[in-house]
Amino acid sequence: MTLIDTIKRHEGFRAIPYQCSSGVWTIGYGFTSLTKYESDVILKIKVDNLRVDLAPVIETLSPARQDVIINMAYNLGIGGVMGFKKMWLAIHNKDFARAADEMLKSKWADQVGARAIELSEIMRKGE
Repeated sequence: MTLIDTIKRHEGFRAIPYQCSSGVWTIGYGFTSLTKYESDVILKIKVDNLRVDLAPVIETLSPARQDVIINMAYNLGIGGVMGFKKMWLAIHNKDFARAADEMLKSKWADQVGARAIELSEIMRKGE
């Protein structure tokens, strides 16, 4: 058994934050904090995974529009972004102005504000 295996066994894995026995908030294999570098690596992995998972539904879109959908999925989860039925219908019809409008009509847009405005403009223009 390797050192990594032993630490994993001792720490245990938790996907969501929890308070350890000493009351410290912890996640993963006993992480109490992450460096910016570690966070950047995790972010890249998550985005790469979203790109792969969403490929079948975004492959015909321009790279900029693909990035919009991936950005939304990062924030909402894949199920969340797939719930934008009117946006997807507009995308299917290559009506990107309508897709952008549908993005802005959502509860999500109210919650994220400037992010939705920026992403909807990229969806509208394709760049």
